Amino acid sequence: MKAESIRINSKRLSARIQEMAQFGALPSGGVKRLTLTPEDKAARDLFKQWMQELGLEVAIDEIGNTFGILKGKNTDRCIGIGSHLDSVPTGGRFDGPVGAIGALEVAQTLIENDVQLNSTLVVANYTNEEGVRFFPDMMGSLGHVNPEEVDNYLKAKDKNGTTVDDALKAIGYKGKMKCGTIHYNHFVEIHIEQGPILEEKKIDIGIVQGVQAIHWQKLTLIGKSAHAGTTPIYARKDAFYALSKLSCFARELCHDIKDQLVTIGTIEVKPNAINVVPEEVVATLDMRNLSDANLQLAITRIEDFIATDESFSHISVNKEVLVNVPAVAFNGSVVDAISKSCQHLGYSSLPMHSGAGHDAQILATRYPAAMIFIPSKDGVSHAVDEYSSPEQIEKGANVLLQTVLHLDQ
Repeated sequence: MKAESIRINSKRLSARIQEMAQFGALPSGGVKRLTLTPEDKAARDLFKQWMQELGLEVAIDEIGNTFGILKGKNTDRCIGIGSHLDSVPTGGRFDGPVGAIGALEVAQTLIENDVQLNSTLVVANYTNEEGVRFFPDMMGSLGHVNPEEVDNYLKAKDKNGTTVDDALKAIGYKGKMKCGTIHYNHFVEIHIEQGPILEEKKIDIGIVQGVQAIHWQKLTLIGKSAHAGTTPIYARKDAFYALSKLSCFARELCHDIKDQLVTIGTIEVKPNAINVVPEEVVATLDMRNLSDANLQLAITRIEDFIATDESFSHISVNKEVLVNVPAVAFNGSVVDAISKSCQHLGYSSLPMHSGAGHDAQILATRYPAAMIFIPSKDGVSHAVDEYSSPEQIEKGANVLLQTVLHLDQ
């Protein structure tokens, strides 16, 4: 059989995705598999077992990224494929595992059909893509491209004071291989879209051209507690009122600046009492834009608002930048290989950008990379009812397989 005519095993792929979902399974049908927890360890162990059963050489780096290596004719050339296995607290079964297990399925399909690539193929599971337990998100891929920062990532702590280093050792995934040891000539990731466009347009595959810039910051607003019944409005130093004004301004920015998104995702109010004017508010801002320049404009306008609006006149503000990832344009050659694969398979496709961050986005800062999207039912993601059908996943994995074959030539 010619290599370009082989296809992945859809039933096996779907069965593995469902088997992986047992780790951290929620009664609602979703998954809670936070990074470097016992549930994550169980998922990693199964993934590693699958790789070993295929005869892949398993390597684990110092931040826990796990690689299954299928040697090709030319060991100096390397194609990377994969994603992540960790989830958000109320996540679904598909965000991450479709890419990681889909990559494994591609490797197994090549092995079963006696296809030896010219390039070495690496199946990857990256640590802490979601960034829920530890900051920053996409930590594993960041460590891969910025090995000089790994010591700082290992010192990151969760809310209980556990470091990444301690958590890796606790689950047995503190590897010896230095981050960045594996160099990709190309990297490709399949992922669910996490949006409604492909489903609405009835398109099989999204060919991702790039990922928008992401800026996270934590704001601590400090005012003064006061009695809710005896303190006149003019005398209040209300930290929550200042945040509420900022929230409204941020929504206006999303209309004023092209492609701008701003989300105030977490809020902590102190003293959090019904009859006390809030003294302190800690809030996070998630800001995204396809354009670095537009994102910076939004950041500047928020800073100007805080400096000049009357609601902040008696409020002190501390700002901490948590994440600052520039916009990434994916490699034209990899994008073209995905497009040709869709044409070869007879699948409809749509060029698009990603609104969410991904490991491929980080890896693209050092290696030629791109992404394949498959539809998400109702555009839902990071939720227990997240869903992509076996047929949609099959098409994505077949595109990945053919893309690998294209890139290998």
